[in-house]
Amino acid sequence: MHKLNVLVLGPASFIATLNELKAFLKFNCFFESKNTSYDVIFFHEDVIKDKDKSDYINKSKSLKICASNNKNSKLSYDAFLELPTSLKDINSIVEKVL
Repeated sequence: MHKLNVLVLGPASFIATLNELKAFLKFNCFFESKNTSYDVIFFHEDVIKDKDKSDYINKSKSLKICASNNKNSKLSYDAFLELPTSLKDINSIVEKVL
């Protein structure tokens, strides 16, 4: 099985944390959209405050995982990851979303 391509969107601290964990993740992490197709968009709830990123997420046909401190029924996503979390949970949710 090939590694999944996952676009990560969120505040600087969220991006920095996942960048530090990159070597331990079971998927390919991308932190900028480069007009590439992604299997999954993994986003922090705070990113929806940015209209452009929010529109990008909503229009994307990729599977979506929302990371947040609590579930928000106003957001549209395929899976939810409650924060704080563990490396094991991050890898697990990305694998299970497919």
